[in-house]
Amino acid sequence: MKPNPLMRFLPRLQDILFFAIFLAVLALGPRMLNMDGDLPRHFLTGRVILETKSIPTAEPFVYPYEGRPYVSHEWLADVIFYLIQNYLGLAGLVILAAALLAFTFTALYSYISSRLDMRLPVLVLFLWGAAVTSLNWVVRPHLISMFLLAAWLVWTDKLARGEKIPLWAFFVTMILWSNLHGEFIAGMLVTLAYTAGWTMEFLFNRVNTDPQTGARLWKVFLASGVASLLNPAAYHPYVTILGFVSNPYLMSRMSEANPPDFSRPEFLVLLGLLAVSILLLAIHPKRLTAGGAFSLAGFSAMSLMAARNIHLYGIVAPFVLAETVQGLASLKGVRTIESILKTAEGQVKSALWPIVTVILFSALILGSRARSIYSFSPSFFPTEAVAWLEEHPQEGRMFNDLNWGGYLAFHLWPGQKVFADSMADVTGEMTLQYETALTMSAGWEDIISKYQIEWVILPPDSKLVRALKNNPAWETVYTDSTAAILRQK
Repeated sequence: MKPNPLMRFLPRLQDILFFAIFLAVLALGPRMLNMDGDLPRHFLTGRVILETKSIPTAEPFVYPYEGRPYVSHEWLADVIFYLIQNYLGLAGLVILAAALLAFTFTALYSYISSRLDMRLPVLVLFLWGAAVTSLNWVVRPHLISMFLLAAWLVWTDKLARGEKIPLWAFFVTMILWSNLHGEFIAGMLVTLAYTAGWTMEFLFNRVNTDPQTGARLWKVFLASGVASLLNPAAYHPYVTILGFVSNPYLMSRMSEANPPDFSRPEFLVLLGLLAVSILLLAIHPKRLTAGGAFSLAGFSAMSLMAARNIHLYGIVAPFVLAETVQGLASLKGVRTIESILKTAEGQVKSALWPIVTVILFSALILGSRARSIYSFSPSFFPTEAVAWLEEHPQEGRMFNDLNWGGYLAFHLWPGQKVFADSMADVTGEMTLQYETALTMSAGWEDIISKYQIEWVILPPDSKLVRALKNNPAWETVYTDSTAAILRQK
């Protein structure tokens, strides 16, 4: 049969996967911008770095922590996010998020489907993994980490299978990663898992283990460890992150730091993948490589310990589990579909669909009114209250809602510093004082006095606002459905 010339321009399954994820992120973009208060602080930090041509070493925006050492392990991402926001607006950041997530899963699928010569079952696994990670789809620097983790997994897997990947590629990537986001530690954990896996297999099955592969894995692990220290904070990101996860008070105060609640419908997609992984491992006739097994076990445990790790599991699990679906190729229906797909994709010569997708939708969104849907929501951020504050600046120190700290600082700093935000506290001291004042627990008036707080900006239904409205020493100067501003007379 003569090949159809039109076939060469049709999208492959991996192109369809890219398109689906890219469109899903664009559709969810408004929600992804309004799920926590971190993003505006990233903008402000990036702006300060560019204006001062230096990276902050002391806390710059939260006055209770003023002068304390500040570990900026995301400074490069802050600069990138600020520049995109400054020139392309929030729509530009949503497009970046869509591209990062789509390329993450497309790269993983492309590598695994090519290595296993299997398409449809692998596609289902990675679509499921993407659905799992969607629980943590928020416009933040961790999306960059997801993309880098995908690349790191592919490279490490190739290395463990005897392929030669240049050491400099790992070294340079880890330097970049450790300056972009704290989840560079995930890359270190993947390398540790594969290195430990090779070491275990060498100890118990020396005949079938290649010493050169082990040497390369150990070199990558050690070199990556050194590279991860080449950032302005050196080893402090490790100390900060480990200190945070070992702080039971702080962990208990962050919903994303708590274990996933499987009674909530949104976590069923995670529960399903965990259950299916057990099933696939049980019926798979061959064992996983030790490196793959360590990776799957480690990231599964991390996802069960804290919801904030679910996106890491959603990347690693499909990557490791893909080998377990090879047995499906023996089923007649699957074999037939795979044969058709292989023949069809063998005629496809164009690999430009992802690039065309990004360019086309970027032009459509950035060049039209559609970009206006990507904005900070007045129901989540105090947008109208801040507009009022910019016209009616308040004297003295404020007490603010923690989730609004980054947004307030982005618009009011340097004229105003905030009492709290969602990123500055790594010890729990500020959060405890914030909760004490907000809930009017014992000693709350001492906190107001200690920090010489003269005005507050909080949700109008908060306990503190209701109490201050009835206090003759305080007056309401502004209120709307999202925020109320009260100050001392």
